[in-house]
Amino acid sequence: MVSIRHLQQRLAAAARALGASLAISLAACCGAGGGPGEPDSAAAEFLGADAVALLAAPDRIESFRVKRPLDRPIDPARALAGVERLADGPLLDAAQTALVRDLLFAEDSYLFELAKGCIPTPGVLLRAWRGERFADLYLCFECQMWAVTVDTPADRFPLGREWEDFDPVQRQLVALAKALFPADAAIQALR
Repeated sequence: MVSIRHLQQRLAAAARALGASLAISLAACCGAGGGPGEPDSAAAEFLGADAVALLAAPDRIESFRVKRPLDRPIDPARALAGVERLADGPLLDAAQTALVRDLLFAEDSYLFELAKGCIPTPGVLLRAWRGERFADLYLCFECQMWAVTVDTPADRFPLGREWEDFDPVQRQLVALAKALFPADAAIQALR
């Protein structure tokens, strides 16, 4: 049974997501802004100071098509931040980099109060470099959850508390993944 309070929370989240989507779309298409943004306080708390510093103005962001096998060990030759690298994608362009930063830095991108019973299995990993340091952004489109880790060893996977819900910005992240992996049938089938 769904409570009225739960419905009100979902409607409020949907309204925030629509507003954030419009603002992000306008900024992306019209070139609004100019420098690295500052994260909202809740986003900054989730990301942590190291990740914020790396993501505010990365030198480059690499993209990878990944899998986290749950039925077998990860192939060590393809291990990348606790997942298996299936394919290398392109470097993100300036607009894509700004989009990722803006989505991560906006509190409206998250549903902090929501708790899901998912086991995240990311399909895309974005690695933002700044100098010799990097932040990994894991995207699980099945759970609509993301996690960010800093300087991640090849065998480390984010723990449960490191994941947050990105439901309000699912469409923007799916569009980004489709642009990065145009020949990948599973990515192209995402909604």
